[in-house]
Amino acid sequence: MALQTIERVTGRSLVDPAFFERLSRRVAKNHGLDGGTAEAVTDQALAYLATCAQKPKDAPSLFMSRAVDPAWHEFMLYTEQYDRFFADHGWEKVNHNPCDGGVNGDQVYPPAAEVLPLTVEAIQQAGYVVIPELWQAAVDCEDTCGDDGGGGNPLPTCEHSI
Repeated sequence: MALQTIERVTGRSLVDPAFFERLSRRVAKNHGLDGGTAEAVTDQALAYLATCAQKPKDAPSLFMSRAVDPAWHEFMLYTEQYDRFFADHGWEKVNHNPCDGGVNGDQVYPPAAEVLPLTVEAIQQAGYVVIPELWQAAVDCEDTCGDDGGGGNPLPTCEHSI
């Protein structure tokens, strides 16, 4: 039996090239990154969002790395393009619900060592290129975000949902 090879696509391929460049420049400027790093971070944020939008409703929550999260926040500022990103692909929009620590201020995400490998695996299984070094950073309520992309396993007040 022959193994089937999956050709992975980049997150950047999901948006207009001119908009990708514009968004990447904003990420670089606002977060003190060089152009190449900003492009990589932006690419990974788009792959993450596409994965969240397409995952089954009963799938576990996916979590954003601290390194990639700034690109998601910058993308949301372009409200028209952000909405169109999901609509053009026929996906439900992944909304942003920032973590504020919950009712008692003690809600935190699971350790990065537990959740980031699951996120990376989901992105790869969805057919996107993963840049592993951008998925090594910590996950916590002070600096990053998780999702409920598709209704699966939401964290109270610390989530992103569709």
